[in-house]
Amino acid sequence: SHTLNVPPEMLGTGEHFALEVRGDSMIEAGILDGDTVLIRKCDSAETGDIIVALVDDEEATLKRLRKKGASIALEAANPAYETRIFGPDRIRVQGRLVGLMRRY
Repeated sequence: SHTLNVPPEMLGTGEHFALEVRGDSMIEAGILDGDTVLIRKCDSAETGDIIVALVDDEEATLKRLRKKGASIALEAANPAYETRIFGPDRIRVQGRLVGLMRRY
């Protein structure tokens, strides 16, 4: 855990946290392995939002949210990854993507 200096205009209001991306599941959304994503803490999101979801209280993942009836679909932005569908009791939204930082 460390502190990251982020321009306030990137964040807006609310509490935030940053995560380092691991893997290539969101490359078609412009989110690459090693990027730092800025997440606004929240416990709900709308269809189409990119969220950090906690699956079964153990796996955190960054995916696009799709609500399908009573189920929740977590969609990658890479055709090499399948959409994962869960019952609502298995997913807890941790926050919504609001920004991205990348070092070249």
